[in-house]
Amino acid sequence: MRLTFLGLLLLTLPLFAAEPLDFTNDREGTSVFSSRSDTNLINKALKQVEAPQIIDAFNELKSEFSSLNICSFDINASVSEKLKKINPKFDELDGVILYLRSQNEFDDSFAKILRLTNKTENTRIYSPRNPQHIRPLNSEAVAYVQNLLKGFEEKLRTTCFDEAYRNLIRDILKYNKNLKGHHLQLLFQMSYKNKIMTRATYLRLEKARINELETLPLSIREYLKKIQSLRNQYPLRDPGERSDFVTMKADKLKISRRQKLLEEYSDLQIILMANVIKKLRNRIEAPKAEILIYDRENVVETIPLEAMERFRLAIKLIRKEMNLLSLNTYFAGRTPDYIDLMTAAYETGTIPASELEEVAGLQDIWNPKKTIWEKSKVWVRTLGSVATIAIPPPYGFIPALALVVIEMTTQKNAINTNDPTVLF
Repeated sequence: MRLTFLGLLLLTLPLFAAEPLDFTNDREGTSVFSSRSDTNLINKALKQVEAPQIIDAFNELKSEFSSLNICSFDINASVSEKLKKINPKFDELDGVILYLRSQNEFDDSFAKILRLTNKTENTRIYSPRNPQHIRPLNSEAVAYVQNLLKGFEEKLRTTCFDEAYRNLIRDILKYNKNLKGHHLQLLFQMSYKNKIMTRATYLRLEKARINELETLPLSIREYLKKIQSLRNQYPLRDPGERSDFVTMKADKLKISRRQKLLEEYSDLQIILMANVIKKLRNRIEAPKAEILIYDRENVVETIPLEAMERFRLAIKLIRKEMNLLSLNTYFAGRTPDYIDLMTAAYETGTIPASELEEVAGLQDIWNPKKTIWEKSKVWVRTLGSVATIAIPPPYGFIPALALVVIEMTTQKNAINTNDPTVLF
């Protein structure tokens, strides 16, 4: 019976793979790609092909791929081919990608991968010249790399170029982690001259090297796998909601908060991070909390916690749980910051967009130059407007988020209180 079931399951796998893919943006509000230059690129594309033609071309290609064989280079090639049939002079693929993002056909992470792919493909390579002033590489290093490159073209038959290139660079750096871009340039040239690869493959490798394609955190296939895993485990309550909070620029990075989340954390890590905020919510919204004191067998004393005590306890516990994440095997010593946790909670639906945007709107509490008391005044002053969103007594979840932000964005670890009438 089990063998029969397994056989039926294997037979149905191609059916699942054959289903059209859905790339629709279901989380992000205003795109990070919304500058004046981005708008100009969109307008240039729309002068060459009409908006409905772009949408139709993109929708047609969804049935051409599965989650197993999806590839950013193939997506770009397919869209370009379809639009060139409409206008043979079409050459504004970057503007098309930005237009599709503006129509929520996909999100910023998806667009970023397609844009880097397009940039890589359109990089001009001039006549090969050996890099100057490079220390000659030893024969062992040359032989090792050329042996890897012998099988590279074969791998491209079953692997997307970006993944194959990233794996190639990873294998090269295993041999010598100190190799730089100019070393790779020389190795690729030597391999081409020694007929290890075709000119077409050499040009693709050189374009990838110039654009540092190996630094791409996610391929399209890896991105979709992560998103599908999160959606299967945490179906969205409202696929139509969008948040501008997650598309704000992450601190000290050129990417958005959500891009950072998807690029730097696995689906399991995102779930663990979201669960920390979920616990915070449960504690804040619990009708009561008590401390139970036992003798050897029975409860001998029950100490109920007042509203502010429960509130402060919840704050202490989330700080403790954030520290415990760094000790978790899956995080390997890395401690995610509070913004990462909030973004993860939104990604899994723990925090709806309305609550996230309410906290994001309290601009003063995000200012690292303000003291914890200045931020607290903002929180108290804003509590009246926050109360317009059905806040359960005594304080509610949105002010809790705000207060945690206040504490997490200041040097002090906690609000100091000398009040002897409260436990926490």
